[in-house]
Amino acid sequence: MTASSLSSWLRVPRPKSFFGFMSLQTGTELISIALLFNKATGIYGILTLFTGYSLSALQITAYLGSIFVLLTLAVCIPHIRQQSPLQNLALAWVYAIDTLVSAGYTAAFATTWYLASMHDTKGPAGAEDDVSSPSNGDVQLDPSQEAQVKAGTTVHDTAASMVLIVALTLIRIYLTLVVTAYACMVLLRFVDEQMGDSKEVADVSPDPFAVGAPLGEGWRGRLGRAMVSIGKGYWLGGKKEDEEWTRQVNSKFRSTRD
Repeated sequence: MTASSLSSWLRVPRPKSFFGFMSLQTGTELISIALLFNKATGIYGILTLFTGYSLSALQITAYLGSIFVLLTLAVCIPHIRQQSPLQNLALAWVYAIDTLVSAGYTAAFATTWYLASMHDTKGPAGAEDDVSSPSNGDVQLDPSQEAQVKAGTTVHDTAASMVLIVALTLIRIYLTLVVTAYACMVLLRFVDEQMGDSKEVADVSPDPFAVGAPLGEGWRGRLGRAMVSIGKGYWLGGKKEDEEWTRQVNSKFRSTRD
C-alpha cells in the first residue's frame, strides 16, 4: 500500500449531507439545538448547590462544562446560517471536545456501575431469593446455583447496557463529523470567495486566519490560527478530493436553498 493510499484511508471522513437527505447546515443547526437543550440541565445542576445538596467534584466539573458549552452554543448558533468561519470553527471544536469528554464520563460511569454490580451480593437474583422460601413451595437454591443465576443476570444486563452505550457513542461520533464537515465547508467556501487568488502551499488552502489575511486581525485571528493549526489539512484541505467534496456539498446546499 502506497503512502498516498494509506493517508486516504487514515483521513477523517467528512459527510456530504445529514443522514443522506438534509444539508450539512440544517444538520448542524438541529444538532446544535439538541445539544443546547441537553446542556441546559447544567444550570439546574449548579442551582442544586444553593439548596445544600452535596455534589461530587466530578459532578461539579460536568455541570460547569455544560454551562460553558451552553454559552458557546448561544453565541455560535446564530452564525451557522450566516456561515461565519470563526464561529463555525469554534462550534466544531467545542462539539468535538464535548463528545470526547462525554465519552470519558460515560466510560467512567459504566465502569463504576459494572464494578458495583459485580461486587453487589444482593442483586435482582438475591432479592428474588429473599422472597422465596420453602414454606410457600418455592425451590431453594444452594449457594453455587445462586451465584450462577446472579452471574447470568449480571452478564445479560451488562451486555445490553454496553450495546446501548456503544450505539449512542457511534451516533454522537457521526454527529460530530457532520458539525466538523460543515465547518470545513464554511472555511473552504470563504477561502474560495475571498482568497481565490491566493496560492496553495503544500496542498493546503490559504489560511483565512493568517497574519495579513482577511480574518487574521486581533484576538479573533489568533484564536482562529490556534484552532486551524491542529489538523490543518483537515480544516483547509486543498487536494483534489477535498475540492471534489466541496463542489458536491455546495451543489447539495444550493439545491436545498432553491
